[in-house]
Amino acid sequence: METNGTEKNNCSKELMVPLALFAVELNSKKRLLFDVSSRKIHGVTSTVFPDAFCEFENGGWLLMAQHKPLSFQDQIVFLVHPSTGTHLDLPVLRSPNEGFFVFYVGSHGMPLVVAFIEIMSAVPTAHIACPGDVYWSIYKHISDPEMSEAMHKVQSALIVDVVLLGKQAVCVDFHGQILSFSITDMIWRTVSSCPDWSKQDSHFLVASNEQVVAISHPCKTGSAFKFFKLDLQAMEWSLLDDRELDNTSWFLCKGQSYRVKEEGKRRVYLFGPNKCAGSIVNGTEVATFTGSLGPSTLKSITNIYAYDLVDETVETVIPASIVTEVHRWILPSTFAT
Repeated sequence: METNGTEKNNCSKELMVPLALFAVELNSKKRLLFDVSSRKIHGVTSTVFPDAFCEFENGGWLLMAQHKPLSFQDQIVFLVHPSTGTHLDLPVLRSPNEGFFVFYVGSHGMPLVVAFIEIMSAVPTAHIACPGDVYWSIYKHISDPEMSEAMHKVQSALIVDVVLLGKQAVCVDFHGQILSFSITDMIWRTVSSCPDWSKQDSHFLVASNEQVVAISHPCKTGSAFKFFKLDLQAMEWSLLDDRELDNTSWFLCKGQSYRVKEEGKRRVYLFGPNKCAGSIVNGTEVATFTGSLGPSTLKSITNIYAYDLVDETVETVIPASIVTEVHRWILPSTFAT
C-alpha cells in the first residue's frame, strides 16, 4: 500500500519491502522482525512495546493499543513516533467489540484524528478521538433512518477489512458492501458492492494510487487471487491488468496491507498457520485480528507464505514457523534493525 494516505499524498510513494513484526509475548519489550528480502530475523527491544502492540502506522507514527489491567473492554491507546520519541496520549477506549484503527496525519506531519472501526456491531460504528481529547465520540451508520438499531441487530454488521484512503476509512463488510467513513466530516456512506464476491474467500483491502484495491483469495484453490480496483470518484470497478500486477508484490494483513514495487516479481505474501492462509471458520470469514482488544491473544504457529502469481506456486518463507501472539507488516524505516 503506497500508503494509507495523508495530505502529502503518501499513496504515490514507492515503499521498501515491509518487515514482518511478531510479538511472541505481548507483555514483553522484545519483538521479532523478519526481513523478507534477506530472509533474516532480528530481535528488537523498545520502550514502545511493553504490553502494547502496533495497530496502524502512518507518516512515521505508530498507533499502539494496550489492554487495561482488570478491565475486559478498556484499551489504553497512544501514538508514538519512534524516531523522535514523541508520545501522544488518547482517551481510554471503551468498546465491547474488536476493531480496526486508522489515523489521519496532517500536512505538518502530526496525527490529527484517530478512528476505531468496530468489526462486529448492530450497525457500522466508528469511534473518533484526537490527541488531547478526554473521550471518544461514536458515529453509527443507519442506512434506513426509520429502522431502529434494535431492528438492525437481526443482521449485524461484520467488517472484514479497513484501509485509510486520504481522509476516509474505507471498509468492506462480510457481504462485499463497501462503506466509507470520513474521519474529518464524521459521515458514513454506502459506496458500492464488490464484484465477484464470495463469502467463502478471504478478502483484503489495499489503498494504492488514490484507489482502493479489493483482493480476494479462494482458500481452497491455492494461489488463485482476484484483484479489483475501485475508483471512488467515478464509482467504477475494474480488474487490475497485467501491467498493474507486473513487478509488484502485495503484503496482506487485516488492518493494514502494502503494495510494493519489486522488479521481476508478481507475488502475494500472507501470514498463516499453513499454505492456505485464509480466515474461514465453519464456512464464515472472520477478521484476522492483531490482538488489539480482549485480555489476551492465543498463541498460534505462524509463518509467511509467498504466492507466485505467474508460476502458481507457494513458498514457505520462514525456515521454522514462529509461535507468536500477534503479527503484522511494518515499514523498515520505523525501527533500526
